[in-house]
Parts: sequence; C-alpha cells; structure tokens
Amino acid sequence: MTSQHSDIVVIGAGPAGLHAAFYAAWRGLRVRVLEARSELGGQLSALYPDKRVYDVPGLPGARGAEVVAHLRRQLDGLDVDVRINTVARTLTSDGTGWKIGTDREVFTAGAVILAAGLGALLSRAPRIPGADSHPDVRTDLPDFEELSGRRVLIVGGVPQAARAALRLMEAGARVTLTHSRAGFRGDPGSLAQLEEARTAGRLEVLAPARLIALTPQGAELEVEGERRDLQVETVLSLGGYLPDLSPIQSWPLDWHGEYVPDGPGGSTVLEGVYVAGDLAGSGGDFKLISVGLAQAAVAANHAAHHVRPELKIRPGHSSDRRPPGGADEP
Repeated sequence: MTSQHSDIVVIGAGPAGLHAAFYAAWRGLRVRVLEARSELGGQLSALYPDKRVYDVPGLPGARGAEVVAHLRRQLDGLDVDVRINTVARTLTSDGTGWKIGTDREVFTAGAVILAAGLGALLSRAPRIPGADSHPDVRTDLPDFEELSGRRVLIVGGVPQAARAALRLMEAGARVTLTHSRAGFRGDPGSLAQLEEARTAGRLEVLAPARLIALTPQGAELEVEGERRDLQVETVLSLGGYLPDLSPIQSWPLDWHGEYVPDGPGGSTVLEGVYVAGDLAGSGGDFKLISVGLAQAAVAANHAAHHVRPELKIRPGHSSDRRPPGGADEP
C-alpha cells in the first residue's frame, strides 16, 4: 500500500462531507474526500436523487441530484481530491496526525472529518435465482466506458437504473433495462430521455417483466406471458443500498450507539478528529441537511486551525476574499 498525504481527509461525500471539503479547501488546505460508493452525494444520490428537498438554503424544492450537483460545483478550482469506491477501514495515529487505511491505499492527514452519515451505503446483494452462475453480475454503477460495446442487462426500477441505462447507451453499450413494474423512478428529464431512446430503438426496455433467472450466458425473462432468453455479458442488479457503519465502528470514538459524541467545533475524543452531519451526537435526531451543513462548516474551520494554527477558527466572510487558485464568476 502507498501512503498519500493531505492536510485534511473527509470521510463521506454526502452533503456534510462535500461542504466540509469546500470550507477546508477554501481556507487554502489540501483536502481528500473518501467515498464508499461510486458516485458523490450520500443518501441524496443513493436513496432519493429524484425527490425534491426543501431545507437546503437557497435551493428551495431542488431535487436531490440537483443539490449534489451544486455542492460538487462549489469545489471547482479548489484543492480537493475525491476518491470514490474507497471505504475507510482503519484509523491510527502516526504521531503528528492520522493514517486512514482503505482496501488499497493508506492516506495520511493532519486532521480527519467524519461525515459518514448513517454509514457506508453498500449495495444490496442481488436476490435473483442463478446470480452465482453468471460471470459478471454487478450491484453498483460501473465505469461506463469500460462496458462500451458490451451487451448489458440492467435490473431495477430505482433512479440509478434509468441513469445507468442512458450513460451506458451513450458509452456505446447495447442496453436492456428491465423491471417488474411498468414505471421507473427518476427525475423527469432522465425519464423523458429514456422514453425517447426506447422509442428510437437505441435501447430496449422490458417492463413490466419477470426475471426468471440468470444463466451463464445471460438471463431468462417472462414478458407479457412469453418466455424470452437474453444473451448478455454484464448484469447490473440495482436494488438500492443499505447503510453500514461496521467499517469504522471499531475506531475508539466513545460511540453512543450510531452516534459519535462531539464537543465544541465538532471535536471528538481523538485530537484532530472531528465529526459532522448525521453521525454527530450533538445533532441527535435532527437528521437534516441544513443541520449537517452548519456542523460541516464549523468542523472544517476548527480542523483548519488544528492543522495550521496560524489560520483563525473564524473564516471571515466569503464575499471578502477570492477562492484559493480560483477566479470570481462574472
């Protein structure tokens, strides 16, 4: 394993994590964000990207995916390195800061901000007969370009299924999308594009349909009472996600159930380790985006002062300064 250093490591790329990364990088620090899933946004992306949320300041009634896009855009021009498909598993002191171990690499940082929400959102295992027989069954969004030219079956009605179908089609895959019901979840724009692509014959939609079983060569379905065999090289079984705190619950943070107790500035019992968002004990049952954003800003500025004591905890007004390395918008 290699070791890579940054000033601050943020664990979790939900709204709290992305906002913490923004504030720390805005102060001129090098920030790395570790996200367990293959896309940013936490619960907003995984569970309800198509639903409207109303408690995000300045974005009334925006859909979850839109909120994530705005949070991601706010990082443009800042020194933020985002690592997806990266689960933080170990936390150890290196004498001057912290070492965060993952399955592939070790990252070091002067401070750590925990913004893991309800835990790493891990894909549900496929509950499909014959799933073990097919050579390439996946349960989360893939590298779309990697599947260019392949025959891909997408199973599921969640918003990720519609988006994956469109992205894979654009990448040059031959896509079949199936679901037990006729309708799919997703934002209106994606669903309209899906229908347009289906009508034009650019991808195949089989819904409602019953997936009988996967086979070594593909899948067996029942469509409108008739059996149909599909030859597919890759199967995406997108059945949603389950939160899992187990990768970090062994860390010595004086856990109170699913919460990490925090003091002033989001500080934990470990010096240089901070917490924000749903994981923070101070928020209690207020699992609100607006609360998480406020906690993230406070924790990030305390972490910045911890790493660079010459930086005051209070960041001043953003309107009075330009972003580090960035340019003002017209």
